[in-house]
Amino acid sequence: MRRRARSLRFGAALCTVALGVPACSPASTAPTRPTGPITVRTGVTTHFSQGWPPRLIASAKELGTATIRDSVHWAQVEQSPGTYTFTPRNSGHVSAACEAGMSVLLGIEPRNRIYDGGTTAYSPAAQTAFARYVAAIAARWPDCVVAIEIGNEINGQNNVSGPAARDRIAAHVALLRTVYQAVKPAHPGLLLIGGSTNTIATGFLARLFKAGMLDWVDAVAVHPYRPEPEGVDWELSRLQAAMAEAGTVKPIWATEFSREFPDPATAGPFYLKMIALLESSGVGDHFWYALIDQRFFPTMGLLTQAGARKPAAAAYAFAASTLAPRGPAQRIDEHDPALFHFRFGSDAHLVWGAPRPLTVSGQAKAFAADGTALAAIPAAVSDQPVVITGASALAFGPPEVLADSLYGFAQPPLTWFAQRADAPPLLLVPIDWQWASYLGTPAMPQISVNTAGIGTTPAAGTLVRYTATDDGPVLASVCLRPKAASMRALAVLRRNGSELTRALTGGPGGATQLAARSTVKSGDIVELRLTPLPGAPLSRFAYRFRVARGGSGVIGC
Repeated sequence: MRRRARSLRFGAALCTVALGVPACSPASTAPTRPTGPITVRTGVTTHFSQGWPPRLIASAKELGTATIRDSVHWAQVEQSPGTYTFTPRNSGHVSAACEAGMSVLLGIEPRNRIYDGGTTAYSPAAQTAFARYVAAIAARWPDCVVAIEIGNEINGQNNVSGPAARDRIAAHVALLRTVYQAVKPAHPGLLLIGGSTNTIATGFLARLFKAGMLDWVDAVAVHPYRPEPEGVDWELSRLQAAMAEAGTVKPIWATEFSREFPDPATAGPFYLKMIALLESSGVGDHFWYALIDQRFFPTMGLLTQAGARKPAAAAYAFAASTLAPRGPAQRIDEHDPALFHFRFGSDAHLVWGAPRPLTVSGQAKAFAADGTALAAIPAAVSDQPVVITGASALAFGPPEVLADSLYGFAQPPLTWFAQRADAPPLLLVPIDWQWASYLGTPAMPQISVNTAGIGTTPAAGTLVRYTATDDGPVLASVCLRPKAASMRALAVLRRNGSELTRALTGGPGGATQLAARSTVKSGDIVELRLTPLPGAPLSRFAYRFRVARGGSGVIGC
């Protein structure tokens, strides 16, 4: 696998959203989740098949890893038709992981130079040969290899090749059917996982579901790469709804997730937030990318290239030892979009969110994301996640934040609109497409909004609107940061259509912070309006818009 290509495509994909690739039709918005209990499988991606030193097997085990995700390359094992040669060099890492007490998920790309010219298996003969190879793996490690992820990020431009790339939906479903029919009768316990998309690509996966993929897999793989964890549950609910619409809801495995971390201290909080949101959405099998820093991904590892533990490793080990044994995270305050409260088992809580008082009863202890014991229980909720154990009860005071575009994305009391000149605003609705879901409209496909980005076109802008539910003073604030120096727009905060304050944003000046105080009555509208400047190109901004009670502070920038 060439992981560098994956990362670059991911970056281009986010840009492509901003530049308005034609949108797909929205799927059902009903939050459908698998019924029944899930188990937690703490995992990490490794690349022993690409030459990582075997000593790192022990490092993965010491962190509390239950399962590693690696590969055994088809072309290295089957170099002549029907002959499988497993050697310490091409597959010794699997045996070593098994001997260390870990299980293994193998991600296998269906390419072998002796079939279909080395392109993605497309012909019936090549697909049958690949199915026989998967069966050989199942027979070799029947009690240790728990699952096979067939293909890798197949929505990516270069991850499917040859004739299969011209009809990748039909080709992938045909491959899955061939493997399932050949492998499952003799190896019913081996889980076969299909889809494998970069991001939660619901629009792309829905096409696979419609073509019959769900009949031939035990689970669906996604790689939910994203700037921040919040909002991943919204995307997962859309994917589950798409499966329900197709007739069955299969488990979802997050077989890669992470992002770059220039500040290593931010990785631990990111990890805890992600696993809580994944597990509470029914995703018990999740795999951090990756075990060590790599040349093209120098900040994503749990360990340095030399094997030293980073802050992310501390959070990973803490979760594996303290949270995972208690069972999957359960969301407690689902109806409060600015409060994230999860319970693991009966006595471990994970809390973060917009500021509000926090009261803890009982002989409780508090821990930071990396497992460091805190000297005192925090008196307020904050953006930093805190783990609390041994509490008899947790109580939260009234929220200081009334609406937050990150914490409450796609949820009331916020709504998002596109607006062209003085025309009436056009409501943005969920759109599922080749990559991550977003808010948009087929009428203006170049306008798109997600938790991380908002923008303008030369002819249209966007609105983020808060509708007040109570009377009183409020503080509206926003931070905007252009994705490129050429991107510019006019940002205006308004109440009921009247301007409160404005600022030009973008250009080489970097971030722009805007804030205004006002007094509202129930039903009043406070909004951020982002409009294009004359001659400005398509512009995309990282943003966070917040409306808080009058005494609260301005959103950080």
